[in-house]
Amino acid sequence: MKSPTILILTGEVSGDDWGAGLASQLKKKFPRSCLLGIGGSLMKAQGVKLIADIDQLSLMGLGGVTTKLPFLFNLRRKVLDVLRDQEVDLIVAIDFAGFNMSVIKAAYQKGVKVVYYVAPKVWAWGAGRTKNLVQSTDHIAVIFPFEEQLFTDAGGKATFVGHPLVDHEFPSQDDRSDFCETWNLDPDRPILALCPGSRPREIARHLDLFVHTGQKVIERFPEMQLAIARSRSIPRAKLWKDQIPLVDEGRRLLAHSRTGLLKSGTVTLEACLAGTPFLTVYRTDPLTFFVAKKLLKTRYLSIPNVIEKKCIVPEILQGDATPEHLVEKLIPLLKVENAEYQEMFSRFQVVKRKLGRAGVAERVSGIISSILEL
Repeated sequence: MKSPTILILTGEVSGDDWGAGLASQLKKKFPRSCLLGIGGSLMKAQGVKLIADIDQLSLMGLGGVTTKLPFLFNLRRKVLDVLRDQEVDLIVAIDFAGFNMSVIKAAYQKGVKVVYYVAPKVWAWGAGRTKNLVQSTDHIAVIFPFEEQLFTDAGGKATFVGHPLVDHEFPSQDDRSDFCETWNLDPDRPILALCPGSRPREIARHLDLFVHTGQKVIERFPEMQLAIARSRSIPRAKLWKDQIPLVDEGRRLLAHSRTGLLKSGTVTLEACLAGTPFLTVYRTDPLTFFVAKKLLKTRYLSIPNVIEKKCIVPEILQGDATPEHLVEKLIPLLKVENAEYQEMFSRFQVVKRKLGRAGVAERVSGIISSILEL
């Protein structure tokens, strides 16, 4: 089978990134392959023929999914139509567990090979999905070191491939002048990065809070400057109100920032890999938070804390996340010489080593090749 048809499924902005990296490797390994998928602009740029674009999806946990059920049912039907009408050799499911779990079960029963890359976080939400996952996959490519044993103990085939973020290079300080010139920033002043999330719900709950917090920081530390990491959900503009730059290059922003104010998620690992200390903030509606708190099986939300099994990064949740409280928590992280800054930076180096080495997408493509016996 020299020209396999592979279907890559994701519903997240980060999944579009991971899917694009994998698509690039699959094209190298199988130049005549047909790549189909649910993804975004990054996957499309790597030659994936999209059957649906994730820009239509704005999901966040329990509250987001329930309002999108008709769309998701229609999307599932579209995927099943592809499986019926085309000879798909293998599905790669990337994160997006609420949707992908139902699809891969149906596909696996039809005899389609399945690789799950960036597996559902069963360690966070309980083991209920573990059995279903191992019974509906040929291989699970896990991105955290503690996940491999969890799935193999449950009877699945799992390999720790490393976290896909390690395949990305973070810019050095030699890039700072060009970066600051591009985004209207002063290269001689430290930057506080504001990263309010990527989905409309997240931005609605975090952006104004982060801006007000940043303004209070500048009142006390006028040498600081603010920049906002812009997602697709924030209208394109060069500047936010009060002349705060909106930066399209989130990783580059984190690499050149003194510290960050981050909504919990993958961005916390990006800051960790960039070596930029930060605070994690999370706010949602009271009902969603109540339900999530009952279901969550881990003590922490921030991924570096989960990996280290201890609080190396402060987590500020719900009503505790006021501008005044956030400023007090940020102050020790605004100067490199402070002990708190140095301690967090040092712990980030430990986390980095646990995320694996570069070549993640290549290793996943190798797993796919072995399953297809190519």
